[in-house]
Amino acid sequence: MATKRATPKVTKGKPSQKQVEKLVSIPPDVVLAPQVEAPRHATGRDQSRARTQVQELTWAQFDRAVQTLALAIRQSYSPGAVVGVAHGGVFVGGALSSALGAEFFPVRISRRSRDKGQVKPKLSGEMPRELKGKRVLIVDDVVASGDTLELAVALARKAGAREVHTAALLSRPDGYEPDFYALSTDALVVFPWDYEAVAEDGRFDVDPDKAGA
Repeated sequence: MATKRATPKVTKGKPSQKQVEKLVSIPPDVVLAPQVEAPRHATGRDQSRARTQVQELTWAQFDRAVQTLALAIRQSYSPGAVVGVAHGGVFVGGALSSALGAEFFPVRISRRSRDKGQVKPKLSGEMPRELKGKRVLIVDDVVASGDTLELAVALARKAGAREVHTAALLSRPDGYEPDFYALSTDALVVFPWDYEAVAEDGRFDVDPDKAGA
């Protein structure tokens, strides 16, 4: 039951039309915010990428990336539950759970870095009890250091998960590499939900008395 780190990069090639299907997690009546144009200088020449490369992702591109990612996951793993790390991982995880036909659970991982002399931020969180005995896929939108995913994996195992794999929509080339990912780039990626306010519901409410348990 070895974890395959060297997963095929799912960005190669484009999915067929049959593979690109509308996700249940994206409501048909959602109002998509317009993409922001890259700033241009007086010369009319686009120099916005001269210093920092910016890559904007539309909902349609997000949909295709998730479907392709789901196809790659199915080849070697069949999760019974998908855990999305708030807040970006909730969008990706929710979409993946629909594509994979698995239960979805949103979680929040807290990061605290105000302690003096602390090299890494202190991470804390908890997993739902429903993960016990299940194959679990932990999902985030962007993975760099991997601290959040590593903690989430540890918490899922502590909750009794049978097997745990990780996935992300975007992985940094020189950073932590999840088991599955759709994009690998150093560019600043602007996701479609970055244009809209995120309304979180009661699923993220944590009892303060239990948060430190």
